[in-house]
Amino acid sequence: MPSPTNRAVIAAAGSRKTQLLIDAALTEPTRRVLITTYTQENLAQITRRILQVTGVMPAHITVMGWFSFLISQTAKPFQHHLTGQIDYIRSLNFVGSRSRFTRQSDTLAYYFDRHGDMYRDGVADFACRVDEAAAGAVVRRLEAMYDRIFVDEFQDLVGYDLDLVERLFRSKIEVTVVGDPRQHTFATNNGPRNKRYRGAGIMDWLTRHRTLCALDLRTDSWRCNQQICDWSDRLYPDMPATTSRNHAVTRHDGIFQIAPDDIAAYVAKYQPQILRDRRTADTRGLAALNIGLSKGSTYPRVLIFPTKPMLKYLKTGDLASLTATDRLYVAATRAEYSVAFVVDRRDADYIP
Repeated sequence: MPSPTNRAVIAAAGSRKTQLLIDAALTEPTRRVLITTYTQENLAQITRRILQVTGVMPAHITVMGWFSFLISQTAKPFQHHLTGQIDYIRSLNFVGSRSRFTRQSDTLAYYFDRHGDMYRDGVADFACRVDEAAAGAVVRRLEAMYDRIFVDEFQDLVGYDLDLVERLFRSKIEVTVVGDPRQHTFATNNGPRNKRYRGAGIMDWLTRHRTLCALDLRTDSWRCNQQICDWSDRLYPDMPATTSRNHAVTRHDGIFQIAPDDIAAYVAKYQPQILRDRRTADTRGLAALNIGLSKGSTYPRVLIFPTKPMLKYLKTGDLASLTATDRLYVAATRAEYSVAFVVDRRDADYIP
């Protein structure tokens, strides 16, 4: 029987969803907890926040990256069921990929490179297959190890990773997944499995599995003021509107556009965190942070060097012009008080 206490917490930016997870993990020290997430940045943030409260990592809590969890706790212990060997798996091949002509029946060539490292796109697939081959032993082992599993940044999980989460939902473990479909800036793999559930589609996956977990929608933001919430909500009109709990008022609040000639003066006056889409973006020699790496962070103000599709959206308001809506949403919702976009004076009709 699945646990009646499985939860999917879908929460807007600034809703303290990661803190919710940490607080829940610390509440019951007699229960064995695993906290896992995809990115190293978020993993470090979770570890840091726990240590700020406890000083040392509590004995009942294990914090582990998603791929470390998949390889060490699901694939390796029962690998012989598929590989015929007990120590074939070495590590993870994050960037390589198998030949597209390789058949799944050729297990070693399909899932591993010649060094025994698992291809990223096949790790969760292998975990599900080995659980089937071992008659559910993978999940039973996890049930013996953990009472609760928390998955942060759930929107990053795609493909067979979702199939594995379904298996966990059906287990005796109390599972909580936490995330925001609007912040799908990373993905655990590039495979075609469950493709329709990527990004905002994860809501459809959760609806399909509503008998396995309760859906908890959180629409309050303690980070962004209402102007920023309203602007960001327009990027995802089908998602619930966000209510700001940040009622502070400064002399520079909301959404602005800054001409290139005014950047130096603006930065000197307001000291914003500068965000760019990628490291190749021209930020006029100013130190900047990639948008993807800013996820989970909070800054009083941000200054964004937008991409061409972002600029087109600012001008037209046409969501179809955006190629990475999630990155624009993440960039804008890092700010507490103000968001500014660098816009050339020749495009004075750009709208915020």
